[in-house]
Amino acid sequence: ISGTEYSDKNFQFGNNYRYFVRAVSLGTGGGQVESLNSNSVPVAARDVFPPAAPERPSIAPDPSFGRLAIFFAVNEEPDIAGYNLYRSTDPNLPKSQWTKLNQSLLTRTTYQDERVESGKTYYYYLTAVDQAGNVSPPSEVTSERVP
Repeated sequence: ISGTEYSDKNFQFGNNYRYFVRAVSLGTGGGQVESLNSNSVPVAARDVFPPAAPERPSIAPDPSFGRLAIFFAVNEEPDIAGYNLYRSTDPNLPKSQWTKLNQSLLTRTTYQDERVESGKTYYYYLTAVDQAGNVSPPSEVTSERVP
């Protein structure tokens, strides 16, 4: 390595590593000579990076059953564990006060909201959660009026 930086592309989150460096110079006769090891640095590879915000969900009213069908795209990150879906009847309510609709993470990209009332407008947003428990920023809010 000729620079002063190195990217370890083979590490795995959850593992502990120790890194050290050695300087290499040209010795007598042009042969490479290595220094002693530097002090080693411990690194605990922990995933603290949240996923990207999910795309805005789509909603299709189902007037014959009085429910709303919510659809959303899968995030691109390979370590997504699932999604949380939130609902409100007031789009100006702080997100922390919206109702989470699922008890456990959603692993399918559809959700049937059957606890809706005809004539009311409902607002929804999603968050993605990765396997380390990191939560994404919220998706854009989408809404639909129940027929």
